Amino acid sequence: MLSCRVYLFTYKRNHLLPRAVESLINQTFQNWVCEVHNDCPDDPFPAAYIQSLNDPRFIMKSHAVNMGAVASFNLAFAGCTEDYASILEDDNWWESTFLEEMIALMENNPTVNIAWSNMNLWQEKPGNEWLNTGNPIWPAGAQTTTFSWPVQQQVIGALHSTGAMLYRGKIAHHYIAPHETLLNAIELVRERSFEHPIILNHKPLANFAITISTNRSADPYPWIASQVMLLASYIEASDNQTEIIQEALAYHRRLKPSPIANFFLADLFLLKKGSLYKYFNLSDWMVIGKWLIRNGHKLNYIKTYLASQQKTTYSFLLKHTRLRFQESKQNVH
Repeated sequence: MLSCRVYLFTYKRNHLLPRAVESLINQTFQNWVCEVHNDCPDDPFPAAYIQSLNDPRFIMKSHAVNMGAVASFNLAFAGCTEDYASILEDDNWWESTFLEEMIALMENNPTVNIAWSNMNLWQEKPGNEWLNTGNPIWPAGAQTTTFSWPVQQQVIGALHSTGAMLYRGKIAHHYIAPHETLLNAIELVRERSFEHPIILNHKPLANFAITISTNRSADPYPWIASQVMLLASYIEASDNQTEIIQEALAYHRRLKPSPIANFFLADLFLLKKGSLYKYFNLSDWMVIGKWLIRNGHKLNYIKTYLASQQKTTYSFLLKHTRLRFQESKQNVH
């Protein structure tokens, strides 16, 4: 019989944890075990709550010290003996057929290692009230989309959603990201380690909570630096940099707000070849100039942050982006 290990991560969200747990208990697929990881050592509620369920499928893991979100999430990629694994965050919850339908999708695509479902977006309101925005992450439907490497959204972004993902337990260790990775960018960085193709189920089988409070940093510059690392590694790892740069610029020129300054920063701090500059048009230089006027005083801050990530996150990105390009060539031939 097929099996699944669910990793449920919680940190100071005791009012939301029961909703996530109940959505797991109510799954139509019942052959699961769940590791509940509490990353707040001083909080007794999660352990007491899980014990009160009297369900042997739950395995309580109370962290002796606060590990932080990125290191905690990496525990979900240690590898397991179950056929499949998934991550359930304390503020999110699943529809009752999530595991059943996602496992069926993976079983029907035995060469695919990563699949995820669409997610409904819910906005938290004061008083623990929740509003369905009516805007799922992807266009909703019964179809699936298979993504082969590369997709332009992956140049400085990512496609998958951690809280709606299913992956194969035996190769989960492939996806351990550096602990130093910025939490805001963990999905973007980790996705570079995913073997492609990857599959999206457009049916919203999971629910994403837009909470009032968040553990994610509000400082924009580490986020910009993370996107710069994604972009630079994408260019550096490719065999045909001219084509890659031109395609990426053409796509990102259409986005609002414009991320074109990231191309300038990628060359300035990481590629250091001046190779991108000849591809900039007048509009690009105007965007870059405006960005520098507003943010030029933070260039040293960005440079220092990138230097601190050079041997960890950036090396990880370079290694795995090279693997993705090699993989894509093999899939073509």
